[in-house]
Amino acid sequence: MEGYLCGLLMPSSSREAYFALRAFNVEIASIKDASKLIGGRSRPSPSSSGGGGPFDMDNELGESQGGDTTLPSRLRMQWWRDAIADVYDNKSNDAASPSSQDPIIRSLTSSRKFNPTLRSLTHAIETHGLTYRFLRRIMEAREEDLSITQYEKRRDVAQYGEDTVSNILYLSLETVG
Repeated sequence: MEGYLCGLLMPSSSREAYFALRAFNVEIASIKDASKLIGGRSRPSPSSSGGGGPFDMDNELGESQGGDTTLPSRLRMQWWRDAIADVYDNKSNDAASPSSQDPIIRSLTSSRKFNPTLRSLTHAIETHGLTYRFLRRIMEAREEDLSITQYEKRRDVAQYGEDTVSNILYLSLETVG
């Protein structure tokens, strides 16, 4: 709420870029929350009906329902890292050749083209010359946070705040000039 109100007070020339930054922050912050939802779902397994059958993957792999829930989160973070790196490398959104036969590459490149948050952020980067280092530090901190349940020291929490919130503020100041 306060981010929206602060955005309304931004100069009109930087308001769009400010909201693009806030949307980007929400996107990558929600990656961890989405992984908790995925990990929290209970999947019916053949072993729950009678135990110990040939499909009892929990016992063989030593994992509990669903395995590594951070893998999809890490893939989403990698998508964002690659997409923003491509913006700064002045590559077009068509990183792969249009004639590429690989459906995964075509899907990823088209998802970059049509992602509204990335399009807005790209416009903000090009218009205001936002510093890549700040965006990279945000993404690195959010990715490290994926595997952390609770911080053990106040110093770690302060560093996380510096790497996330402070960098959003630095980028917001860059939009103003």
